[in-house]
Amino acid sequence: MNEVNYKNGYAFIDGYKFRKDTKSGYYLSTKKIGSSRKRLHIYMWEKYHGSIPKGMEINHIDENKDNNEIGNLECLTRSEHLAYHKKRDYERMVPKWKKNLNDFARPKAAAWHKSKEGREAVSQSHRGIKYRKRYIKRCINCGKVYRAAFNRSKFCSPVCQAAYRRKQGKDKIQRDCVICGKTFWINKYSKKDTCSKECNSKEKLLHNKINVRGTTKLKTGKFIGQFSFMGKKYHTKVCDLEEEAHELRNKMIEKVIKEN
Repeated sequence: MNEVNYKNGYAFIDGYKFRKDTKSGYYLSTKKIGSSRKRLHIYMWEKYHGSIPKGMEINHIDENKDNNEIGNLECLTRSEHLAYHKKRDYERMVPKWKKNLNDFARPKAAAWHKSKEGREAVSQSHRGIKYRKRYIKRCINCGKVYRAAFNRSKFCSPVCQAAYRRKQGKDKIQRDCVICGKTFWINKYSKKDTCSKECNSKEKLLHNKINVRGTTKLKTGKFIGQFSFMGKKYHTKVCDLEEEAHELRNKMIEKVIKEN
């Protein structure tokens, strides 16, 4: 017969009430038992076997945290406890660990390293450290022989490392041109978003159309609109008003982009 009674997320035994933690799955006493609140499986073990020796942990044999009967509990060292769960839960937990790593840990770590606090902390932790360069290596990019502090080193300098990655195309990705929509290959660290020199000029021209007034006041007091595209200069007719010259300029920009 089971000693523990379970009802609506609570467990009852010996006049004590334990509430289930939905995150960890363990039951925790709602009030102090002795000097502190205790988890149900700890209470059950101490009830029958006394205090838990230092460095020891209580394990659920069937891994069911809703089964806290004394026959389902065993006392293990921390290393034995970890080995037990690694052997039984490894395949089941790997996808969860990877998801936590990719969705939480890595983004958080990257954000911290990019922050001012992170950069200062890393800089401070490496300050004053000197490594003995005891390995003789040959750079796989330029062939130069150099000394390195670590046997894993492959390049004589960051410049060679970057050059080698460019040669191997390790950082190449595909992007869609923001002007013509054509897909092209580009280094993932590049900010370029156009596929050609012509599309790049069109992008700059469209940017200037929005952000640059592009008009000139003549000595006569009248105005003309002007812009450059692919090394060629374009001018509007002379206008009495600056707004009119600006409008004609923008229309001419649209025409030039369509024709090219």
